[in-house]
Amino acid sequence: MKKKRKTKKAPQRVKPAVGAAYRHFGLKVDPFTTLSLQSHNLDYFVGRTALIDRLLSALFSVSNIGVAGEPGVGKSSLLQLLKGRVPKEFHCVSIGVPLDDASYFLSELLREMLVAIPSVPGLNFKEMGRRLETEDLTKNAVFSLIRAITSRLKKPLLVFVDDLEKIKGDRVQHLTRSERTLQLLEELKALLELPKVGFIMALQEEFYAKVGQVVKEGAEPTVLGLFKHMVLVEKFTQAELKLILWTRLRRAGFKGEVDDFLEPEALILALSLAGGNSRRFLYLLSEGMYRGFQRKGRRVEFQDLFEAVNEHLKLDLVCKKLLYFLAKSGRAVASNSDLQAFMGLDMISIARRLETLSKNRLAETVDVADGAKVFALPGSREAAPEETLRPSPRVIQTASGEKLFNLAQDNKDGEDR
Repeated sequence: MKKKRKTKKAPQRVKPAVGAAYRHFGLKVDPFTTLSLQSHNLDYFVGRTALIDRLLSALFSVSNIGVAGEPGVGKSSLLQLLKGRVPKEFHCVSIGVPLDDASYFLSELLREMLVAIPSVPGLNFKEMGRRLETEDLTKNAVFSLIRAITSRLKKPLLVFVDDLEKIKGDRVQHLTRSERTLQLLEELKALLELPKVGFIMALQEEFYAKVGQVVKEGAEPTVLGLFKHMVLVEKFTQAELKLILWTRLRRAGFKGEVDDFLEPEALILALSLAGGNSRRFLYLLSEGMYRGFQRKGRRVEFQDLFEAVNEHLKLDLVCKKLLYFLAKSGRAVASNSDLQAFMGLDMISIARRLETLSKNRLAETVDVADGAKVFALPGSREAAPEETLRPSPRVIQTASGEKLFNLAQDNKDGEDR
């Protein structure tokens, strides 16, 4: 009986490590990491000085604070930075609560308190920890223990709560994420009312408007009335995103100009599609860097950013060329003869492609000229293309307190830090 001949399986392509991508461009570390919980990454934190000062002032008054904003604008980094600036006159704990469960919230808080607070006279922390681990405590029992600890503390307690924005909505009961979060806060109302305890929570963007409406209308106090301060973490401007890019490249060991790392049209596309969201901006740059590395290019080009965006959209090369024209020229009108010559298409074909880009949120109508739509990249009203190529000279301050001057030119004295 003949033995079956074994056929060799084709080797599977393994995606190279991210480290290979950033090293290809002469960088020492990955400049586009979005991990906010690692302390060394806070060196990348740029700007928001006024907001930080305001929050610190509110924190030290031991009141409840809501930090509202859409995902990706830096709330977690902001909370982590603030926590690092809490003086020794306060006890400080941090928890992440992605579940809309009051028992889980209380258990996580008690667990962190038992670790962060050395001891309290008259209370057996070891016994509390044992009962907590064996789940031998009800929700009310856990709350009673927390209240007993806080009532005997000599120093105020500050509690940083992240990930509440990640609570999912309830499709069965037709509740949104913010409504589910509000339910959780209502269950925790007694906790938020404890003396000598201040909570600072990352919340959905809608809560900023909700609190403002309660104050404006003088409505009956709800749990939202327990938040003495509710601040909105705004989206970054395109100028601030450019500062973030420059700072990160510099910290990663890049010694050239921004244009030496990233084609100007690629930067314009990333800024436009990020929409002021720093996490989205960094993701686009990271994906573009990886594709530039695969291509073995000398810098990240427009085509690398386009491929990252187009991975799921599956647009054709004509759309790519038209998107490049928008990044280069700023505006596009299908009836323009120069655009038709550049594209090699008639007005109707160009108009269809512009509508396709608009439907995929890669372009938007910004004006109407002689009855024809004028298209541009998203967010183009904020900064003209020529203003986007290079950071403008200004003074900023990083999380470590270091000042960066004149970002449009080399800063040799900072390269050795």
